[in-house]
Amino acid sequence: MEIDAILFDFDMTLVDTSHAIAYAMNRFAEMMGLRKVSYEEVLATIGIPMDKSLSLLWKDAKPEWLEIYSQKCRPLEYERMKLFPGVSETLKALRDRGLKLGITSNRRSAKKAVTYLGLDGYFDVILGLEDVNTPKPDPKIILKAIRILGVDKDRVVYVGDTVIDMQTAKNAEVCGIGVTTGLYDEKSLIEAGASLVLPGVSRILDLCIPGKVMEKCLKK
Repeated sequence: MEIDAILFDFDMTLVDTSHAIAYAMNRFAEMMGLRKVSYEEVLATIGIPMDKSLSLLWKDAKPEWLEIYSQKCRPLEYERMKLFPGVSETLKALRDRGLKLGITSNRRSAKKAVTYLGLDGYFDVILGLEDVNTPKPDPKIILKAIRILGVDKDRVVYVGDTVIDMQTAKNAEVCGIGVTTGLYDEKSLIEAGASLVLPGVSRILDLCIPGKVMEKCLKK
């Protein structure tokens, strides 16, 4: 396939948010008088909507907890988020090659996190759950990004670190590329529909060149 645009997941794809979210979750637990949660427990919830994450971590979670977390603890995440190595350089190189870039995330306000890290200038579109009414793996968020970018979905690549990301790409009928910077290994991502799997986003530079045919992203 020939590539005109690349869409990215955010958490654990471009940015290591795992320790940041674990810290914020345990501050929330302390505030609410709940049990502390482990890093591994938190990592397993990254990539799904926050209300579901809260319910998985604490079985007696209440609807109002989402707003409390968003107001009191979400800012604590921003202070501790870290870009994966080579991400800024990769995004700049992709832009310089004339590719359109976007983010489609299950974060409610993806724009706030992206802007906090100073990455917003690299992207033509940034969408989160505030922009659509259903989370991934529903393909609506990817399809909306494609419409905004004005490109053919047959010339779009979606990059993510979770099984949900690869399912979303499959549901949207776009090429899915997995990265193993999160919880899932190559086998899991391939089984979920990834056309290929890379160790990190920076490796995509070897593949995504405008006009270059990516044989591994031919539709299965």
